[in-house]
Amino acid sequence: MSRFRSLKKSQNNLLAGVAAGFGEFVGWSPTRARIGFVLFGILSFGFALIVYTVLALIFPPPDHFDLNKFKQ
Repeated sequence: MSRFRSLKKSQNNLLAGVAAGFGEFVGWSPTRARIGFVLFGILSFGFALIVYTVLALIFPPPDHFDLNKFKQ
């Protein structure tokens, strides 16, 4: 098992899954990460929208649903 976790978009998404994916990566709840991102957006006068868009294009998609995991 690798000691490095990958930063991915979350399946628990509202828009593109960036905030929820970042929250899961650092161990926060998706709601807490979204609130933090909204506060960052307010304090940065909209710069967070540009950051969110760039991260949505860069982050890989979430792992897809796999039926083989549930056949056990």
